[in-house]
Amino acid sequence: MIRRFAKFLVSMTIALCVAATVSAQDVVELSFAWTEDGVDSAVMRDLLDRFEAENPDIRVRLSLQAESAIREGVESGSGPDLARLSDVAAFRGAYLDLRALLENPAVLEGNFHPAILDALREGPDDDGLYGFADQISLTAPYINISAFEEAGVELPSAVMEAPSLDDWLAALEDAAEAVGIPYLLSVDNRDHRLVGPAMRMGAVFLDAEGNLSLPDDGGLRSFLGLLKGLMDDGKAPEDVLLGTGRSEGYFVRGETLMYICASGKVASVAQQIGAGFEWVIAPNPQGAAGNTGFASLSAVVAFAGSEHPQAAARVIEYLLQPAVYAEYSARTLTIPAHLGVIEAGVAYDTDDEAINDALKAFARGVPDLQDQAILFDAHPLASAYYEASNASLQPYFAGELTLDEALAALHARLDEAAVMGG
Repeated sequence: MIRRFAKFLVSMTIALCVAATVSAQDVVELSFAWTEDGVDSAVMRDLLDRFEAENPDIRVRLSLQAESAIREGVESGSGPDLARLSDVAAFRGAYLDLRALLENPAVLEGNFHPAILDALREGPDDDGLYGFADQISLTAPYINISAFEEAGVELPSAVMEAPSLDDWLAALEDAAEAVGIPYLLSVDNRDHRLVGPAMRMGAVFLDAEGNLSLPDDGGLRSFLGLLKGLMDDGKAPEDVLLGTGRSEGYFVRGETLMYICASGKVASVAQQIGAGFEWVIAPNPQGAAGNTGFASLSAVVAFAGSEHPQAAARVIEYLLQPAVYAEYSARTLTIPAHLGVIEAGVAYDTDDEAINDALKAFARGVPDLQDQAILFDAHPLASAYYEASNASLQPYFAGELTLDEALAALHARLDEAAVMGG
């Protein structure tokens, strides 16, 4: 008993000495600007509380800020030490290079797709390590498997190693005819949704210098022609390609068998379908250029203007620990970009089996992403492309322009946006 009490006194003495030492020092306070209110920020605050408990010499003040306010602060020299951003291109050149500050740079270089690291860099000669993607969104097909089961048609992804879109269309045709579902496939002519399928068919959107100029539109041409043919045959809903309807409604009502969209729709789709029918996320069809999806990301970064770069690096190293990163993904129901976490798997914090399976299926697609599928959305002209694409392609689907005329208009709008700087 005396010996145990003596050990207790020693332990308490050490703890008090540590506490006294920390309190005697200036505790570093870091500002961390967060750009999304809700569960993501609440989970991050919880993780940071644990970081502070393990690192009593650092306090992290997490605050909700618009990216425009963060940009103003960075430009004026009063920006935060750390931030979570979605428009990563807008801040290139202002990030803190963590390479010399991390105990092991491999926690970044070995665990993230190289294009994710490139998305934060200024150019091909920049090898800095500026942060990490806290989550990634990507596109893939949502499939009504109840209809396939009722029709007695096998899912191509269940019986083929790498089914093509033609393989899928043949199966979709058989299943739709057997159960009386009107549409085979639905995808909105909005924003990025047509880009991933076009990339799989060989479209090249970024040139050798990284300019978003669509130097090879062959794959886009192929996919647009396929969609127009389906629409004209009554096998794809017309209004979604004309920009007046949304594909999500067709899918949740059971009116289309395949719905191509991003992982961000998983919760919405699950809530609307409920127990209506079973659905899954299928791997992206194999094309001439692979089976990439299209990706967008948000990133946690540190800024070069920080007065406490080493402390900021310690926060990032903590958040990069696989167990911590996986917990963030699990509790926010988001797709991890961390390849080690993807390989180990995430135990999502949901009782909905459809959501759990869908998120895991999306995560399995991250290693297959083409570089351009990641770098596209991080390009300064991405928004200009989305606007130009929608404006140019709607007249094509309406029969007012030929495909050649529509693509010529798209190229012209891209050239104009490049001259104007986006």
